[in-house]
Amino acid sequence: MLFNSIRNKMIVFLLAATLIPILASIFITYNLTTSKVTKETLKSNADLLFQGKTNLLNYMNALHQSTFIFYNDNKLFSILNDGIAGYQDEQEIYRGLSLLSYQAKDFEQVHLYIRKDDIHYLLVNNRSKRSFLGNNGKYIPPNLFKGSSYMEPPHQPNNYGIANMPASTTNQVISLNSSLYYLAAKKELGTLSIDVRMDGIRAICEQLFSPAKEELYILDQNRRVIYSSTNQTSAEPLQNMWVDEVMQTDTATGSFALHQDGFSGEIIYDKMINPFLNWTLIKRIPNETLHQTAREVALINSGIVVLFLILTIIATILITFQLTAPIKKLIRSMNQIQSGNLQVNIDVNRKDEFGILARRFQQAMNTINEMIIREYELELARKTNELKVLQVQTNPHFMNNALQSIGTLSLQKQEPEIYSLITSLGKMMRYSMNAGEPIVSLARELDYVKAYFALQRQRFGEQIQYTVNIDEELLKLQIPKMILQPLVENYFKHGFDVNTETGAIAIYGAISADNCWLRLEVSDTGKGITASNLKALRERLAMAKGVWANGESGIGLPNILSRLKLYYNETANLEVEHSKLGGFSVVLWIPIEQEGDYDEGTDRR
Repeated sequence: MLFNSIRNKMIVFLLAATLIPILASIFITYNLTTSKVTKETLKSNADLLFQGKTNLLNYMNALHQSTFIFYNDNKLFSILNDGIAGYQDEQEIYRGLSLLSYQAKDFEQVHLYIRKDDIHYLLVNNRSKRSFLGNNGKYIPPNLFKGSSYMEPPHQPNNYGIANMPASTTNQVISLNSSLYYLAAKKELGTLSIDVRMDGIRAICEQLFSPAKEELYILDQNRRVIYSSTNQTSAEPLQNMWVDEVMQTDTATGSFALHQDGFSGEIIYDKMINPFLNWTLIKRIPNETLHQTAREVALINSGIVVLFLILTIIATILITFQLTAPIKKLIRSMNQIQSGNLQVNIDVNRKDEFGILARRFQQAMNTINEMIIREYELELARKTNELKVLQVQTNPHFMNNALQSIGTLSLQKQEPEIYSLITSLGKMMRYSMNAGEPIVSLARELDYVKAYFALQRQRFGEQIQYTVNIDEELLKLQIPKMILQPLVENYFKHGFDVNTETGAIAIYGAISADNCWLRLEVSDTGKGITASNLKALRERLAMAKGVWANGESGIGLPNILSRLKLYYNETANLEVEHSKLGGFSVVLWIPIEQEGDYDEGTDRR
């Protein structure tokens, strides 16, 4: 019952036509937006990670360059090379350590070991102390490659074996251990260790992730944690599978999806490598965070779409009721007509198609009423037409018998020429009155033209010449009846000059090069036509829809053209031009086959 009403169908189809594209566009847009936003988020995070790596490297390089003070200061370098000679040398050492500690605010303590004197110096909070520990003491200098440096992962600050030093308040530090080496003399001068608080690294890292949404790690080459946003600290290497995948990759930067251990998201990494450290910066982004922007956009779009859908549904129902209201009125009127009330007034005052339909239906009902009233008159008219048909069938028979009688009488009077003329006239009459053959062969049409020309020669004498130049194989082609004789008659009415001694008319026939068209030309030596009249005639032919008024030049040509187009579905054509014989020429283009479609733009030459 739902689809028995056009109103219900329109509501359903309009809603379907509206909702399906909108919902499909939402689905496609959401997927495309999610994919694009995810890529943009990954790219922006990769750029952010790269910037963080750059800042960390600059920070660590600044720490490392601070150790060059013992190379750049000639006095300090001389003390390291020659040993401490007295009190002033020790003061220079303390001055160098103090100067070094002030170069970065994150320095917790500085430890210097001088190999020449086997002595240690430790500076903590601007308080310094020395100790002769030696290899038998509590602190053994790190075994560094000559002139190299390395970063020690976070650990508790130590006193490097020097007793009675104030306890450090810092929980975790990283240590930059550097070998002091005199390259020219190939001599080890000692070691320098700087304990650095994590504040600087922590400040840089906190700009690279969103707390409670993302995780950030810095691992060294041994997978030990340098920094963790989860405050994870352990001297043992991390053994997670995602750490294995990051460490085993050969690329310096990259990302990959991870779905394990309750985590589903993306891993982005960027490796930091220089002569004294080999760290990897790793960021873990859950899918919830990664797709948050896409979900927010989708939620906003969904809210807007729901609002528009509600408006669309309301508008669809209102428009459907408005459009189908005239149909309902028309149906009620039709029900009254079905009950026998043919005088019903269909009250639909609209100017659109529904109004036209109602008015046409009203007119149809009025016409039906008039047809009922005129039924008797139409019956009488049919009887009258039947009588006329009988008369048409009788008159040609009578005329034919009369002509035969006259012809017999002319032979009895020994007038063969008159008999020949009567015979030609009889042929023309039988040919023209045979309405059952609208299409005839070209040969029969030419016989009709010859009979007509014989009558005209009797009128004008032997000064009129008539020639036909058509191959015999073309005579079998079928053409519309009565299309050549009017062209010949046109010459005698408008082109023949009785003051001239001679006149000629010729009929040419040929097949086009593509074997699709029959070209028939009727050309004469008559008075011809001026250029302006020829132009006007062509314009009239282009607009011709019926026979012109009698007396105009070119009489009968529009009729012939209309008949040709009627028979051949507008593909046939008629052309007028100046004749090569000096007069007027008419060319007919007739498709050889009626079947099939013909292109009016085909080149027929």
